[in-house]
Amino acid sequence: MTVPTVSNDVANIEEADASQWLKSVRATGTWEGSMTTLVETRGFTFRTDEPVAVGGNNQSPTPMQYVVGAVNGCVTVVIEAVAGELGIAVEKIDTISHARQDVRGFRGTADVSPHFKTFTLEVHLRTPVPESELDVFKAQVEKRCPAINLVRDAGVDFDLVWQVSGVKA
Repeated sequence: MTVPTVSNDVANIEEADASQWLKSVRATGTWEGSMTTLVETRGFTFRTDEPVAVGGNNQSPTPMQYVVGAVNGCVTVVIEAVAGELGIAVEKIDTISHARQDVRGFRGTADVSPHFKTFTLEVHLRTPVPESELDVFKAQVEKRCPAINLVRDAGVDFDLVWQVSGVKA
């Protein structure tokens, strides 16, 4: 299997003008009271909310639940993109995330970080990829997934568990 690479000359040119490769991601938020925010991004809207016990209305996911779900969506996009580039057929992708955070950081009752402490992402993938190509494929997905790297770079204990079926010997 050949993994797409960039020549050193092209890489040096891109380094010189890396700003042309920067993508902006924007959103606006409007507080609606009772721990609820209306968010707009790229013409789409969604709300974040908190459970009633925290002062919210329990009508929408919490912001951190959106973050966890975004990791699932992001890794799925990257799997599809890398598979397409490498000519690997994908039959099914399911993801399961489980993140844990110490709520004392948010509440201000302890000097601990409010972000996730641990994050486990399970990827259940069905693909007829040859076993000899599987490690390169998985490494490319992990390297190129912005959400996985964002969580890891925050110092979160991140565990990615692959469950792959349909692999050819």
